[in-house]
Amino acid sequence: MSQSAFNWQELITPTLNAFKTYWKAIALIQVFALIAVVGNYEIDGVATWFSWIAEWKKHGGLWFSAITTVISGGLIPEAVKRALRASGSRAPGGAEFAHQLVFWALIGMLVDLFYQFQALLFGHSTAASTLACKVLFDQLVFTPLISMPFTVLWFMLWESRYRKAQFLKAFSWPVLLRRTLELWTVCLSFWPVMLLIVYSLPQVLQFPLFLFGNAAYSILMIFIVRRQKV
Repeated sequence: MSQSAFNWQELITPTLNAFKTYWKAIALIQVFALIAVVGNYEIDGVATWFSWIAEWKKHGGLWFSAITTVISGGLIPEAVKRALRASGSRAPGGAEFAHQLVFWALIGMLVDLFYQFQALLFGHSTAASTLACKVLFDQLVFTPLISMPFTVLWFMLWESRYRKAQFLKAFSWPVLLRRTLELWTVCLSFWPVMLLIVYSLPQVLQFPLFLFGNAAYSILMIFIVRRQKV
């Protein structure tokens, strides 16, 4: 890979373009997240609602994680984007959108399993040291080595229209590395602070707030991954 492929400006440009295009949609979702957090402490009905979500997740397991992540990462962001989409920005077709929804279902289950693994490693404490371990392990290990490479490969599968020969022709380690680095930059610009908030809240609030964060993040990620060049 050429040295220019690692140029920091080239890596952050896709993220800046994504924010520039969809900052209104992202801000709208984050405002709802803030209202939900404040409401948990100030409005009894909101706290009860979060308790119900926690119970549903407890009984639903990975299926609950898959379905709710599809809603937060696929359905809600696409609805918001269609209302606020910039002129000239192409919406995904039905087949591509279905491909994205399956992706979010898989990511939801993967993230749920990862959170369970983190709990085994670091426990459930909200101490600063535990929060730091969870955020660092998430952003420096799980994200660049597992979730982002999986994301790149999943969307390369769509780009190749599920043809094995075309996929293998397009794949190379430098391509995977470049595209992973671009998406990892998106994560580092969004998730560290969000995860500190998620992990520091009461357990009943953590998963619902993750869904809000995932809704905003998915707008950035899908914007970038649809514009990456093999």
